Amino acid sequence: MGKITEDHRNLIEEVGLCYVASASADGTPNVSPKGSIAVLDDDHIVFAEIMSPHTRENLQENSKVAVFVCKPEKFKGFQFKGTAELASDGPVFDMLVQTIKEKKIPVPPPKYAVTIRVDEVRAVGES
Repeated sequence: MGKITEDHRNLIEEVGLCYVASASADGTPNVSPKGSIAVLDDDHIVFAEIMSPHTRENLQENSKVAVFVCKPEKFKGFQFKGTAELASDGPVFDMLVQTIKEKKIPVPPPKYAVTIRVDEVRAVGES
């Protein structure tokens, strides 16, 4: 059984924004907001890397990542921890490009699709 539940899917779909925490090989941290978060399946989430060179560089050096999705008015959310993989083409990349077009998000085209294999999920705040 996967780690991503219907509650996780619903929150990601409703909020549509996450914060990605990454670290370089020497441990220098970085946090960056992403408005393209989506669930791929019961074990994977994905976001588009568009304008975040520090996130991209960190994930190329150190694939461990944490993603935080939260409803700020209730401080209810989830932290997803796992391993990231970057792709500049392929079906997941194409899906993200299409989703961004459909939602009419005014951003440049994605450079990468970042797929995260979720190893752990932690609830934060109200359950």
